[in-house]
Amino acid sequence: MRTRLTRRSLALRLALSGTVGALSLPPVAAVAQTPAGPQTMAEARDQGVLYYRKKLFKQAMPLLDKAYTMPGGAQDFSVVYYRGRTAYKLLLLEKAFEMASLATTLAGDERRRAANAKEFQTELDSLFGKLTLKAAEGETNAKGRIFFETKTGIINREKKQRFTAIQERFKTTDITLPTTVFLPYGEYLANKVPVAIVQGEPPPEIEIFLQVQKEEEDNTLLWVGIGAGTAAAVGLGVGAWLLFGQEEPAPETPLDFQFE
Repeated sequence: MRTRLTRRSLALRLALSGTVGALSLPPVAAVAQTPAGPQTMAEARDQGVLYYRKKLFKQAMPLLDKAYTMPGGAQDFSVVYYRGRTAYKLLLLEKAFEMASLATTLAGDERRRAANAKEFQTELDSLFGKLTLKAAEGETNAKGRIFFETKTGIINREKKQRFTAIQERFKTTDITLPTTVFLPYGEYLANKVPVAIVQGEPPPEIEIFLQVQKEEEDNTLLWVGIGAGTAAAVGLGVGAWLLFGQEEPAPETPLDFQFE
């Protein structure tokens, strides 16, 4: 009986003195909070490469873009190489060509890197040619869109898919002139101006009028090429926009990839 009372008394004294509280878990406010997202260039790079290898290119792109803009990112071969590769998968060809050229420079004398960079550049050059677009005389629009058309049908299935994706991008995105774009080799119309992109020949330059979106009173969207003498009505369904902008699901694998 005496021992039991002594233990109770001890417990009561410990509680009153705050010793018991000191032995418990620290309050939530005292626990360090983990920041959201990668905090260093290496973390952003490694997570971006992980997404790339999982073929989740839409998720990889912003991470590799972030890594590229962080200190040391633009000089890191792996950041540049995978950023270019990811841009290629998304057919953001201006960025892909820029990164391929930079990767070749950064590879230096390292044999494996040099081989990868050269293979990447060769692949791009074998599929796409450069086209420079300038403002035609009298163009007054600061921004507008480009409607690409093929002069002849594209038989090759993969080439047709690439062109269609590029075509969709430029007719839904405002651009400024002058600008450089990349298209599969072939003959096209750019806002009704004919142009041929031929492998092995100097990249062409053409002058165009931008297509500008104007909204009529009945909410019909009308595309007008000021000074070009052409106009085309284009219906943009909400469902098509949702489908075009749909993101892929994030992977379940934790982002603890160790870069090789």
